[in-house]
Amino acid sequence: MPRFRSARPLPGPRPAAVRTRSGRGRRTAADIQEDALRSARGEPSGGLALSWQFLGWVFGRLLALTLLGVASYVVYDSASSDRFQVRAVHVTGTVLLSPSDVEQVAAVVGANVFWIDRRAVIDRLQALPMVRKAEVNSVLPGSVDIRVLERTPAAFWESAGRTYLVDREGLVLRALDEIEPDRQAVACGGQPCDAPSSQAMPRIVEVDGQPLATGGRVDPRTFEASVRLGTLLPRAGIQPTGFEWSRDRGLEVRTEQGWRVRFDSTRDASQQLATLAAVADYLATTRQPAEVIDVRFGARPYVR
Repeated sequence: MPRFRSARPLPGPRPAAVRTRSGRGRRTAADIQEDALRSARGEPSGGLALSWQFLGWVFGRLLALTLLGVASYVVYDSASSDRFQVRAVHVTGTVLLSPSDVEQVAAVVGANVFWIDRRAVIDRLQALPMVRKAEVNSVLPGSVDIRVLERTPAAFWESAGRTYLVDREGLVLRALDEIEPDRQAVACGGQPCDAPSSQAMPRIVEVDGQPLATGGRVDPRTFEASVRLGTLLPRAGIQPTGFEWSRDRGLEVRTEQGWRVRFDSTRDASQQLATLAAVADYLATTRQPAEVIDVRFGARPYVR
């Protein structure tokens, strides 16, 4: 019997392949059938999901570009529009200075409110001898608020025919005649500045002195001694009416009793006051008049 070779099984039909839209792979008939089943169940097919993802990506990019364009326009408009130029400066807290003085030093009028260097403005204001602290705030659309805290005057210092306000550190704040008249009473502690007898602050006259510069300093020992004596003398029953200082005679205090009392501003004021109290008791007991009392030499006072 003739032998026949067993015939090889014929290969079955190959599954149909479909190229995807992206062209990066092939989809088989099984994939297509699975998409059909998903569609029947109401589920999105892989191709449809890919389309929605692409549309979401495109929408996100368009939204980002739109927001970037709007932000760029807002920045450009804010930096260049006349609406945001500073036209008004509101100043508070000034007595020694006038609002116009502060406005001139701040130099912000006409500048764009977004481009104001607050730190630079504060530094310029605090460089003024009268200013202890300053605050600067921009207010839209076009104004600036400035609050100033000034140094407090502690005494008057007269030199070369002019009166200056001096703080407790001996810093010359400003000449009295440079302050607006309606602000002088406030600067002088609520009292008329031309009434020394009603002054709460001592008045020191520098004999043969020179004009002082704002921001300069007076003789520190004389100033400190004058302020201290202005507090201690009334407690001892002696009311001072004025202080004079010269390098020859030292510190000389005029009193309501008509005395001219000379102190050494480099020595302890308490010890010299004790000597003055002893002299005052002696004069009251003996009823002797006196014009000059010199207590600069401790236990050896000079009376004339």
